Amino acid sequence: MPKPGRRGVPPVALLGVLAAASLLAASPALAKPNRVALVVGVAHYETVNPLKNTVSDAQLVGAALKRLGFTVTPLIDPERKDLAAAIAAFAQQAQGADAAVIYFSGHGAEVAGVNYLFPRDASNASMDKMIASGFEASRVREAVLQAKAVRLVILDACRDNPAQGQTISLKGGLARETGGLTTQVVTLMAAAPGQAALDGAGDNSPFALALIQALKRPRLTTGELPRFVQSEVQRQTNDRQSPDLQGIWVDIYWSFDGKAPDRGRAQADVDAQARGKREQAFWQTIRNSTDPADFQAYLDQSDRGEFSGLYRPLALNRVRVLADQSRTMSVHATPPPGGPAANALTQARAAFERADYPGAINAWRTAANQGDPAAAYNLGVMAFTGRGEVKDQAQATRWFAQAAKAGHPGGMVNYGLSLLNGYGVAADQVQGVHWLRAAAAAGLPSAMGLVGQLYLQGQGVPRDPRQGAAWLQKAADAGDEPSMLDLADLYERGNGVRVDHKAALGAYQRAAAAGQGAAMVRLGYAYEDGVGVDRDLVQAATWYQRAAEAGDGEGMSALGVMLEGGRGLPQDFARAADSYRQAANRGDARGLLGLGALYAQGEGVTQDDVTAVSFFQRAVDAGSVAALRNLGVMYEAGRGAPRDLAKAADLYRKAAAAGDADAAADLARVSRR
Repeated sequence: MPKPGRRGVPPVALLGVLAAASLLAASPALAKPNRVALVVGVAHYETVNPLKNTVSDAQLVGAALKRLGFTVTPLIDPERKDLAAAIAAFAQQAQGADAAVIYFSGHGAEVAGVNYLFPRDASNASMDKMIASGFEASRVREAVLQAKAVRLVILDACRDNPAQGQTISLKGGLARETGGLTTQVVTLMAAAPGQAALDGAGDNSPFALALIQALKRPRLTTGELPRFVQSEVQRQTNDRQSPDLQGIWVDIYWSFDGKAPDRGRAQADVDAQARGKREQAFWQTIRNSTDPADFQAYLDQSDRGEFSGLYRPLALNRVRVLADQSRTMSVHATPPPGGPAANALTQARAAFERADYPGAINAWRTAANQGDPAAAYNLGVMAFTGRGEVKDQAQATRWFAQAAKAGHPGGMVNYGLSLLNGYGVAADQVQGVHWLRAAAAAGLPSAMGLVGQLYLQGQGVPRDPRQGAAWLQKAADAGDEPSMLDLADLYERGNGVRVDHKAALGAYQRAAAAGQGAAMVRLGYAYEDGVGVDRDLVQAATWYQRAAEAGDGEGMSALGVMLEGGRGLPQDFARAADSYRQAANRGDARGLLGLGALYAQGEGVTQDDVTAVSFFQRAVDAGSVAALRNLGVMYEAGRGAPRDLAKAADLYRKAAAAGDADAAADLARVSRR
């Protein structure tokens, strides 16, 4: 499977700059959003087996959308003609709307790669009658196409087989479709392709309940909706059901929360970056914690909309695992309720959540002086990162040592790493390995992954790729998301394991589900190139979009490449520029290169050579070889900078030395002048 940055952006041409395209239109800041929804529930079929809770699910979803400011059209137990009329009327209603959502809860099935939704008068007397009485899902997608920001179809139609008891052979569940509008409209299915959705034990299905929970979240964005629904359904069903997603959003920052301020796309990207950095910093601080309350604090902040919930599945798993361990392992036990250490920990956690880092440090010191190892560990993290106090690696190592010797696995990991790398203490590889092994033996997933890396690199232990792969497998099985990504890379390269692209794909899928944006990008590459899975450009674009939603710059630029080239998506230079800009804001070299090329060519943005040169230079600084050549083109032609053949030749020379064959020809041409 290809590695990061393997897809380039076409270099700018010396001549033939195209006419400038118009800029992205900005919505008036005070415009009232127009939100429309069609909610369909079918339960009482005439000849097909009835369904248990589809109508109650539709009513629940309709009420939730109405509370969010949607104009909701309910449709219960319609015949085919009524469904067709409602879809046609909704298509008119959706034209120019800010958001258009269709929710269908009822029977559905795939026939020859086409998904059909079945109204009340559906017939299962024969295959022909079954198809004739169904309604193609593609026609539902057409009805939301003219909405401006959100085009969403939710198919809760993966129920039991509508042909049950008949001789008709239908595949279970729905399928991913290709072509047509599949990328322009986002489709969220209740279950994975070919998988049946569960009804649940109560009046509503797990999928509907998860959807409602998601819609209640403050500041919920388009990208966060499917991510939350998928993790919650998997949790509720113990991984027996996994909702599926395809398509890309028009605006990844659009919020379902009608009270959330609309600050425009540029400011929304800035806000998303800031929130993402806070979330990542919080997660990195607690990921090795042994206190379930730390992970519950993360979940609470996510539920309040302060975090996107990127690491929600991991936090839920850690709460469960640590709760189980606390019943059997004394090192994980929390201080007695009401004691000085426990009270101090509660105060510290509250201070840390509100970003009062000095207050958190003071409270942790109180708990650490009472002998609490978790407090010592947290003080080490604060000293190491310089959060709330001056960065002091030596002091951090002393705190980690105190936590480690008191049996705290996170302290063992960080003390071991300090010894291995000489952070604030004399390097001692033997002792460093000892403490990492101790943390792994205590059940800390990240420690297992680090031991695996030691064997892969031969640091402190003899190099042994097989042992390394085995440890990474243990870590991945225990839920360590970086190890899932590393394990997938081993399967791709055949390092310590045999080459197995399907196994790599599975590891990437697990890492993506755990919030790893880099894994989402690799899944996109796999689907785009057909490595380990059938080639599917719709799924490729979907995974690039999901990586972008997770704040991954490479996912943003990969999506930009598809939009610019019309690869699997309608060619759209303006949206390509938007994706490249988001990637460029995160320092992604391909995003900087792509945006520079669009400015040079006047595609999707107003043509501007000076700005193009600026982006090419930033791309060079970020390590882009293609940008070296593009910058050389600009200096050779005197575009955006004074004409300078010597500088152009130097840039071509560097690009050629880095393997750009075209740059070698450019260098030869300039040298003859």
